[in-house]
Amino acid sequence: MAIANAKLVLKQAGYYVDNLWSIHDVRDENNELTDEQKMKALDMALTNEYTTEQIFYAIGVSVEIITNKIK
Repeated sequence: MAIANAKLVLKQAGYYVDNLWSIHDVRDENNELTDEQKMKALDMALTNEYTTEQIFYAIGVSVEIITNKIK
């Protein structure tokens, strides 16, 4: 319930929270990584330049699609 409330607060503040990543999404075949290492892997993956560029590109395309459908 606390997670749902936190997501609601963030959503009301304008944040997109419908697609969140967690340490459970980190593939660790041999179960060797600590939770801290899994969080670091997520941080590296989600904040690298390529990921950021692709997200902004996809947002731009989405805005164009929505704008063209509205007109």
